[in-house]
Amino acid sequence: MTLAKSNEITKIEGYVSSNPVKGAAFGSSYKTSFTVRKVFTENGAFSADGEVLLYFPKDLVEAFYPGKLYTSAAKRVEKGFLIENGADFSLDVDFAPVKGKTAFIVRSGKALGWTGGKIASRICHFRALCRLQFKRLMYGWGKAGGLLLALLSGSREYTEKAVSDAFRDSGLSHILALSGMHLGLFGAIARFLGRKASGRNLGDAVQLLAILFFVWFAGLSPSLFRAFLAALILYLNSLFRMNRPEPVSLLSVCFLVHVIIFPSHVFEAAFMLSYSSLGGIMILSRYVRKVCPAFVPYKVRLSLSDSTAAQIATSAISLKLFGKIAPIGIIASLFVSPLVFLFLYIGLFGIIISLFLPFLSVPISAIMNLLYLFISKLVLFFSFK
Repeated sequence: MTLAKSNEITKIEGYVSSNPVKGAAFGSSYKTSFTVRKVFTENGAFSADGEVLLYFPKDLVEAFYPGKLYTSAAKRVEKGFLIENGADFSLDVDFAPVKGKTAFIVRSGKALGWTGGKIASRICHFRALCRLQFKRLMYGWGKAGGLLLALLSGSREYTEKAVSDAFRDSGLSHILALSGMHLGLFGAIARFLGRKASGRNLGDAVQLLAILFFVWFAGLSPSLFRAFLAALILYLNSLFRMNRPEPVSLLSVCFLVHVIIFPSHVFEAAFMLSYSSLGGIMILSRYVRKVCPAFVPYKVRLSLSDSTAAQIATSAISLKLFGKIAPIGIIASLFVSPLVFLFLYIGLFGIIISLFLPFLSVPISAIMNLLYLFISKLVLFFSFK
């Protein structure tokens, strides 16, 4: 990155290059990737090029979030940072390596605007404001809004910790992780509406635009980018009336393109689990299905075989990264996944309705929280809590 030693760096300049993720590191902080262009030491300033991990204290990040810090507007502007993709900063930092990675804890700093040219910086700023406004809308929906926020934007700071932990302990973490399920749901709704309006070609185009919007809004997590690549290839395949690619071939192409564009994703858990689980489903699911009893309904057998295949394919990675596996997730998915799909459908339409008819937000919130109650109780049951 630079000739300056990491432990000598006291200040850095650059921009945020990933969504902030709240965690327990260093007390309570938000982790994000940060693309560096300049570093400062006691010996002077140096040009730099590369990415580091940054840990922002929660007070700096949550100053603008609803229900987090009860400060005056003036203090929020003075003390808070709007930390989203593209936000440009000059930051005072302390070196704090994490598992062999170059990382820093932010002490203080100042915002420098938004990276890129005039148009790009405005787009980044607009996205940040959209995500902030979405947080405010979801905050008004209570606990259900916290879960829906996690499912649609990847932000989990309003999700109940007990429920979030239960998703993990019951082997259902993939439901909270932004992935092909969320992208496919969003795109399918747009495609249905587009085809109703004007046929196949327009329907496919509307679906792709909806997918692009969702990826832009939610951010490029490894699993979401993999799903986006697959959707883009399938769209081009349909546009040119080509034969549909074999699933394993499609996944392989996505993998190769992915590692070329984002080589750093290879070391992330979401990348490894996303590709291994899909590979397991494509290769092993058919064999698992054969040993399922014939009296079990086909759709149930399909779900069981897919879940079992994914569990087998990801077990080694889960043991290495997390020290455990959760086979109960095979059964839990049968009950929780359909409810989460319903929750997402109602939530998406509820958001649209609330934007045009705000007075309906309250009854929609009540419906969402009732459904959330069923989901949370089920997840807690399967996590044995």
